[in-house]
Amino acid sequence: MSGAWTYGNFPEGSRAHVVQVGLGDNRTFLHDWGDSNPNLGWLLSAVSRDRDFCGVAVEPVWKHLEAAYHLAKDTGYDYNVALVQAALGEYTGRTLMYRVEELSQKELQCLDPAAREELSDWLRDRHHILEEQLGPLGVHVPITEDVVPLWTWERLVEELGFKGCEVLIIDTEGFDVEILRSLAAYCADRPEELPWVIQFESNGLCNARAGYNCEWYIIPEFEKLGYTLLARGRDTYLVLKTAESASLNAWLDEWACVGCGCRESPYTLTPDPLCESCAKSLMSKTWSDSQGSCSGSCSGSCGSCDTLEGDPQGAS
Repeated sequence: MSGAWTYGNFPEGSRAHVVQVGLGDNRTFLHDWGDSNPNLGWLLSAVSRDRDFCGVAVEPVWKHLEAAYHLAKDTGYDYNVALVQAALGEYTGRTLMYRVEELSQKELQCLDPAAREELSDWLRDRHHILEEQLGPLGVHVPITEDVVPLWTWERLVEELGFKGCEVLIIDTEGFDVEILRSLAAYCADRPEELPWVIQFESNGLCNARAGYNCEWYIIPEFEKLGYTLLARGRDTYLVLKTAESASLNAWLDEWACVGCGCRESPYTLTPDPLCESCAKSLMSKTWSDSQGSCSGSCSGSCGSCDTLEGDPQGAS
């Protein structure tokens, strides 16, 4: 027995187009497959379309998985998409999951708009942290403790039968690096099952849990497996050097620095991509402006700052 709720009928032995770990309230590949949505749909343009679509969705919180379940049925993807209610990590067993219940309208009305927005952001990004840390906000938030199956990447593959994936999307509010380590351990002797493109969240939540900059140090581990760092910001993008497909190449060709137009990775996401030179110029200018040493109108002639070539906001 798998020990986890599963749904769907993934075509065993196939390479998944997409594996998405952590659905939450985000757009999922079920929303965006075949759609022109500028968020996840843009990333999905990297996957091949010469065969029937197949994917895997993993989410420990039932309400998010239930929404994906209904969406899979409504869109007709339930025959080749697998849904799993489980957490992923570096060992197999069971783990606690802290789920924040939604506030009532009465409770929300007690907060001024600024506090309401702050609370909303806090809960979205740190829902796994215990209730006592909400004290400074002066709000009682009921937290439900669920026990959910914890699988390694190897267990996920064994249960569902997929053989690698083209795009891996991880957004697990601070657990991304642990999942990446589990993936790396499994694929160390199975390089043919490495994802072609990996997107994981790098906004500091994993670092906060680990106590060091693990979001940065995981990158060299994947470079040893044959990846190159494409871009880094609130999300990090890694691309397998040996991966080859027309759709992936076309997706990579879309990347360019919005400052100078060059195609030199790794890019810094601001969120628009900037090459190393333009990113350094922007950082220097931002620092100088914050010190009051430059009004920003010197075009770099003051010698104390650098100015981006071109307008990132206006670049296409």
